[in-house]
Amino acid sequence: MDKVFADQIGRKMEVYIDDMVIKIHNEAALLGDIKETFRTLAQAQIKLNLRKCTFGVEEGQFLGYQITKEGIASNQNKIKEFLDSKAPQNLKGLKRSMGD
Repeated sequence: MDKVFADQIGRKMEVYIDDMVIKIHNEAALLGDIKETFRTLAQAQIKLNLRKCTFGVEEGQFLGYQITKEGIASNQNKIKEFLDSKAPQNLKGLKRSMGD
């Protein structure tokens, strides 16, 4: 995703693993920014799951992420939860903590 959206990241959008946020700084640029993003998606032959798309999100908590004017910010609650968790003691515990 970083390569596909290299010219847009930081300027108009933020990408975090498989989540994207288009940052709209003013409503006049809204359609142009969205068109550019969809054009880039089409060129890269990336299809979106429309059931998982959301438009018009204001700042705040969204899908477990903290959305700000600057883009996707660290979720301090998740970071604290991670830092407070006990380190795995063996390979089995490590695999479990990684979601396997």
